[in-house]
Amino acid sequence: MKYCPYCNSDKGIEFRYLSVYEDECYSMNLNDHFIYEHKGHMFVSECTACGRLILADDYGGQLPPELFDKAEVLYPNALLSSESIPHEVRVTYECAKRIQNLNSEAFSMSVRKCIEIICKLHGIEKGSLANKLKKLCEQQSLPSLIAETADSIRLIGNQAAHDIENIHPINAQQIDDFFRILVEYIYILPNKLKWFKHINNIPEGKETPPITKDGRWTMQKGKYRGWEP
Repeated sequence: MKYCPYCNSDKGIEFRYLSVYEDECYSMNLNDHFIYEHKGHMFVSECTACGRLILADDYGGQLPPELFDKAEVLYPNALLSSESIPHEVRVTYECAKRIQNLNSEAFSMSVRKCIEIICKLHGIEKGSLANKLKKLCEQQSLPSLIAETADSIRLIGNQAAHDIENIHPINAQQIDDFFRILVEYIYILPNKLKWFKHINNIPEGKETPPITKDGRWTMQKGKYRGWEP
């Protein structure tokens, strides 16, 4: 965590509080009904520039306080961290988020670039972005509302590029929301369906590491049967 997720400052984020929690977790094998122990760490840190608090979760319970910045940020909304999202898309989006509160026009154009990258990764490279989006929507069988969402990002990105007028910060936030919906539909939802099918097809008796109720991994020595370092 190099930049504050609120103000994008790189002046520093300082550790403030550690809380140890206990929860239940389960084997990925649905035939194993054993409930396992799970202890995790919650970290609270503070941006030295704006003073806002950040909440992060080390659900494996392995990180010491000095490594709080390695935990998964829960609040404010985390960036696109899902491994199902292509690296090129995630990196471009993370760069865009750093400037959202500093330059709405540049942010909108950067998110527009993310859509260009998505089209390219799906083999759609020729023509205007409007035509690329049309092909992407047909290829991915996107619902009309999702297609309209993607086109809204394109239009505001065009507006920012041609400097017709300033992009209002509220519009920039809406673009951010729209883009997350688009990514959810194209990448995250199909991956969740794939994961669902995988979980429901694990053979009976197969040993698997446990996961939390919301589907996150826990790797704690001695906390479950069959664990080996």
